[in-house]
Amino acid sequence: MFGVLGEMSGFIFLLYLVMGEMIVKITMHKGEKRIALYQRNTSATPADALIRQLPGRLYSITLKMWHIPYRDDYQPYISQWFSNVDGLSIKFPGNPDQPIKEKSSKTIAAEDTSIERAQPVLISIDKQKRCFYVKYLPSKILQETLQAIGKGFWIARYENWVFPGDNQIYLEVIKTIEQLGYQWEKREVVRKAEEKSVSESITKGEKSLVKIELTADEKQILQLYDHTFTLKRMSPATKEIYTGFFLQFLKDQRGENIPELTWSQLYQYVKGLSERLNTSQLVQAISAIKFYYERTLGREKMYFNIRDHYKVKKSLIYLPFHELKPIVMSIDSPGDQLILFLVYHCNLGLKAICSLSADGRELLTDNIRIPGDNGDSLKWFSEKVIISQQRYNQSRFLIENSGEQHTPETLQVKLWRILGRYQLKEIYKRQYELLLHNAGYSPETVRHYLGMFMNFLAYHRYKHPVFISDEEIRDYLVLHREKSASHQDSLINAFKFFFEKVHNQTLSGNHVVRPRKGFYLPDYFTQQEIWAILQATDNLKHKFLIALIYTAGLRRKEAQNLRIPDIIIKRNLVLVKDAKGNKDRYTLFSGHLHKLHNDYMKKYQPALYLFEGSQKGEKYSFTSMSNVLKSLAKAAGIQRSVNLHMLRHSFATHLLEDGKDIRYVQELLGHKSIKTTERYTHIVNDALTNVSSPFDRMMAQNSAHGRDP
Repeated sequence: MFGVLGEMSGFIFLLYLVMGEMIVKITMHKGEKRIALYQRNTSATPADALIRQLPGRLYSITLKMWHIPYRDDYQPYISQWFSNVDGLSIKFPGNPDQPIKEKSSKTIAAEDTSIERAQPVLISIDKQKRCFYVKYLPSKILQETLQAIGKGFWIARYENWVFPGDNQIYLEVIKTIEQLGYQWEKREVVRKAEEKSVSESITKGEKSLVKIELTADEKQILQLYDHTFTLKRMSPATKEIYTGFFLQFLKDQRGENIPELTWSQLYQYVKGLSERLNTSQLVQAISAIKFYYERTLGREKMYFNIRDHYKVKKSLIYLPFHELKPIVMSIDSPGDQLILFLVYHCNLGLKAICSLSADGRELLTDNIRIPGDNGDSLKWFSEKVIISQQRYNQSRFLIENSGEQHTPETLQVKLWRILGRYQLKEIYKRQYELLLHNAGYSPETVRHYLGMFMNFLAYHRYKHPVFISDEEIRDYLVLHREKSASHQDSLINAFKFFFEKVHNQTLSGNHVVRPRKGFYLPDYFTQQEIWAILQATDNLKHKFLIALIYTAGLRRKEAQNLRIPDIIIKRNLVLVKDAKGNKDRYTLFSGHLHKLHNDYMKKYQPALYLFEGSQKGEKYSFTSMSNVLKSLAKAAGIQRSVNLHMLRHSFATHLLEDGKDIRYVQELLGHKSIKTTERYTHIVNDALTNVSSPFDRMMAQNSAHGRDP
């Protein structure tokens, strides 16, 4: 849950409270020097009460300890803070002035009475899955210490840890086990022959399939398939897996016209695979088939809904108390204030909130603690509980529904109505932004979807989406009919994400209709126009910018993000990193630009990015880049409206005019689908050049008789 510290990195500065004894240590926690307070006893003590008043304290449910910011005078500070606690002995291990020695990790482990130390810790190396497992008899100290490493995860079903097969992590785990005084044994996971996966047998079966004499058509298909792998620069491991499944596909479909198979036929084949392959194998098989039909043949995207759709990881935002307080202070109802506090600050589940007693005493136990960096939130909560009891006179529960206990369902509806009643824009925005990031969308998509949906909620005065009807959605879409088809399409995509994936509401196809997309040919410059643009300036930066975008076919963001080493002069290549779709690619750099590149670098000496603004290390803005092209085009006598993307269109068009293979052009542009690249073939299609207008024939006939129109 948000607001509760999870796994810790490194060992924590501990403060053990055992039989009136406090041990204080120092360490780094997530790059910050901290003082952590660890309690073994869970009952309330005077020391426990004082810990809750420490400034800047945080609590970790995972390791069950408090920790506070580091300060140079922590020893006298801690001693003074707990000076009034009778019978409490405070020790500071590692201090030469401290006569009492620190307990070793072996001693601490020995005190854990739940450990059966007769059997060693078993470490199993799984080379096939590139991981290793750690299994042991129940041990609290070992469990907490391995969890603190933060590199593996616990599988309750098998009662063992799983760590990635990294040698450094392996050595760290071994060292940790030995420091706690445990013996350990190592073994290698060996699987029986009959336990080998279907994907292994298919991959190894590739060799036997290759030995079978392929038909001429199958050889041609496989050759084109391999060639596409080279174009896409797929890894050898991926190629091996895909080829194995694809060869199996060719064998199963022998006698069929492979390139002409319909989606329905492929779906039936994939459906049959789903009955004998596990999820990962099925995904690989589908990917191998889709690679041929989508990437090699350039078909439209195909979807095979055999298994459940990916679900968005739903989690609540955590609002620190200093951020939540201004929001709840504008609300009159103390009950509504408490609900928002418990949900978005404490991150309690609805079921837990329903069960809280009228005085809220559960929040003072070890099981549920109020997070935060000071005592203000605890004080505020206590005051609101008293006010709530005075106003509502609860008999049993902190939050009641007409005198009865809330159910999670009724409390959920109440929370939705609170968000809408008080128009809590900030909570909506923070929550939806988190969900979009959890779904793995790019920052640009997050910005577009979030902006569109927040405008939609503002139009409905921040009524919660579950209370917005399909008719209201349709009416809102009607208001955007004058916008472009791409804008309307993005708006519908945003609605489908929030309504269907977040709020589990199916949008009616009768009310949400996508606009018809027009077919527009991309505008581009002729080579004569580009030459005129380059000749219109002597500014090295402007000339190199325009020339590079054209020669490499870059998007404006790709040009903006280029760094100095991305220009590979020796190979005449440009490395485009993290482009659209989170992919890297290589594109062209002209040898004729070497001198211009050298002159530019000597004069401007950029620090980080190839094109920088007025400040060193600052990206050149889109506005400046666009203004450069517009001013140069105007100086070159080009009257129509221009934009930077026209240089990219020109790059693709001129390559196709030169007879270059469209699949190479697709790779240079970074298009995922060849359909996108095929737009440029309409520009360079030579068929129209061989057809004359009937007006020409009419003029030829009448001109022979000396007549003009």
